[in-house]
Amino acid sequence: MKQSLHVWVTGASRGIGAAIAQALAADGHRISLSGRNQARLTDVANGLPSASTAVVPCDVANEQSVQRAYDLVVGGLGPVDVLINNAGSGQWADMTDLSIEAFDDQLAVNLRGVFLCCRTVVPAMVAAGAGHIITINSVAAITTFSGNTAYAASKAGALALTRSLREEVRSSGIKVTDLLVGATETDIWPHEARHLHAERMMQATDIGTVVRSAVALGQLPAVHLEEMIVRPQLGDL
Repeated sequence: MKQSLHVWVTGASRGIGAAIAQALAADGHRISLSGRNQARLTDVANGLPSASTAVVPCDVANEQSVQRAYDLVVGGLGPVDVLINNAGSGQWADMTDLSIEAFDDQLAVNLRGVFLCCRTVVPAMVAAGAGHIITINSVAAITTFSGNTAYAASKAGALALTRSLREEVRSSGIKVTDLLVGATETDIWPHEARHLHAERMMQATDIGTVVRSAVALGQLPAVHLEEMIVRPQLGDL
């Protein structure tokens, strides 16, 4: 069992990603932070308690960007022990009101991004005989909400992808965990919804704590945390 893991967090410039980085750095893990906004990533890194951090900008929907980021991440802090797929895009509208561009963007980030990042880290994890991939998914992957067509499709696709990946790499010692997260107060939600429902929503720090536990459980050789649903105490909005 390693005392310090190298954790690569995508979508780490704010919200849940930043909270995950904070929680894991507090345990002494080495943290590589990726996202599209380098200035915000640097702010997050400067606020971490660990000196072993790296800021590596990345657009998870772009194959070359993901490969370049992975090379920099490994070159900076060593092999990736834990990948946390957190980057996400959400735009809510009925299908007839949703632009094709908005549909494509959500599939590119929420589904293609997970595919590219997983595909990039898996070969080295297989060679090492160990590794952990954690995907921050959504209850929208398994629950029907109005005005959620593209987002739900992208998240359900990501869940199917990682479920299949789990079986492909299980015998190689790699663990694949899906966290299906409910309403969390971050700026992926419209301002009006956050104002009306803030008291019912989970906080980004709550999800950081859950991921911290998932990473710790991943270090137990006989335990494979496959899927976990994390909802607000009072249920979905």
